[in-house]
Amino acid sequence: MNDFDFTGTHVLCDISEVSPETIENDDLILDAVVRGIKSSGATLCGTREKKFEPLGVTAVFVLSESHVSVHTYPERRSLFVDAFTCGTRCDPEQIVEEVLRALGPCEARTSVIQRGTPARSLATTEAL
Repeated sequence: MNDFDFTGTHVLCDISEVSPETIENDDLILDAVVRGIKSSGATLCGTREKKFEPLGVTAVFVLSESHVSVHTYPERRSLFVDAFTCGTRCDPEQIVEEVLRALGPCEARTSVIQRGTPARSLATTEAL
């Protein structure tokens, strides 16, 4: 399989029981995502974020390989992290792992979904 096959890895993480000081620190969380992107081997193209009043942030990180999104719920001491990368060159699990390290003690439920179809299978499938 090469970098350009129609394949990817999607990591979904539901995180709760984060300390109030940490979940309210948007910069700590967003900086952890950027560190995770770098360590994963992905290429960051841009970021868009929306901070809510009085607390909370939603951010989308556009990658050459796809995207990462973060949605915090400080009032619930929780957040969602979604990291998807196409191909096989990057490891989106490293992005989520970096966020979890930055958060400290918390509860996390992570799902890893392999998406797409290897290129050799596409040749035998007719378009609908």
